[in-house]
Amino acid sequence: MAFCNNCGNQLVGNERFCARCGAVTSATTAASAPAVTPAVPSASAPSIPVTPPPAVPPPVQPGAPVQYVPAGAVPVAVPVPAPAAKKSGGMLGTVIVIVIAAGIGYYYYNKSHGGANPSATTPPASQPAAPGGQPGSGGSGNAALVKQQTFNAHWQQENGMLVLTTATWANNSNVNLSTAVVQCEQYDASGTDLSQYRVNLDGPVNAGTTGNFSNIQIGAVANGMAKVDCDIVHVKQ
Repeated sequence: MAFCNNCGNQLVGNERFCARCGAVTSATTAASAPAVTPAVPSASAPSIPVTPPPAVPPPVQPGAPVQYVPAGAVPVAVPVPAPAAKKSGGMLGTVIVIVIAAGIGYYYYNKSHGGANPSATTPPASQPAAPGGQPGSGGSGNAALVKQQTFNAHWQQENGMLVLTTATWANNSNVNLSTAVVQCEQYDASGTDLSQYRVNLDGPVNAGTTGNFSNIQIGAVANGMAKVDCDIVHVKQ
């Protein structure tokens, strides 16, 4: 079997020229045939430039307006001044006159009424104790008489309020008493004083006798309250 020495094409017979490359043949056998080398395009062959296809613009959503900005132009937001408020000279003047008239009337009203508000009366339960007497009780107290009084009570919580269900006031003195002021203090488990309330017990409780009382509302239950201690802090004859 013979092959072309130039391109390695297989020859059929005794061809003088190779049917593939056209070179003058010099037949060789398969054992002596050179390695086949791929044909290399001639350096003189003209190259044809390949032009890429034009880019296809992305589709535009229907209904969305497309805005084009010229090259080099940058949009700048320009603030639009708010329309100036219309001046209503007549209405403003009327309002000023009304305000002045109201101020004058308020001044003369306060002047005619003394310019002071009546003071609010505070119940004795919210007032601090005073040495030797209870503010607002109408009489002077007696520390010796207070020490001779005994007060015992049972308490419970009802709808967030502290209530003395049963209480006894024993007058151990030799004087008839008409009123006693009881102070109740609430303590937490550690003994911290949480709040104080005062209430009046109306007698009379004669000398050497005991008065009984029930359902005495003291005040709101303090948060964390664990103990209640009540004592008589003032008496009145």
